[in-house]
Amino acid sequence: MKIQSILLVSLVALLTSCAGIINGTSQSITVTSTPEGAEVFIDGNNMGETPLTVKLKKNKYDNIMVKKSGYKTVTRPISKVYDNTALLNIFWDLSTTDMITGAAYEYEPSNYNFTLSKVETEKK
Repeated sequence: MKIQSILLVSLVALLTSCAGIINGTSQSITVTSTPEGAEVFIDGNNMGETPLTVKLKKNKYDNIMVKKSGYKTVTRPISKVYDNTALLNIFWDLSTTDMITGAAYEYEPSNYNFTLSKVETEKK
């Protein structure tokens, strides 16, 4: 009986793990562009040049801007969706930890591809 109780408690503890434990509070995002070598700004912070994979804290960032000399700058929102893994934590603390840390959300998609258009110059 004691072993069954220990197994049951262990199983409940495993099933109520939060999204922060299972999936973490950060997520990798990949940004590519055509042509390559464009600067990537996430919420105004220069993160590097394409192709780029960067690890971001979940539920913190809102937009990606890609720019390259001679091409039009493109900005897109970073979409966030609820991470269903956080539902497992509802029995533990009503998912409040996941909501506070941002782990209850994930970036979707995690790959962003930008096709840059050349800036047209006026002919005189």
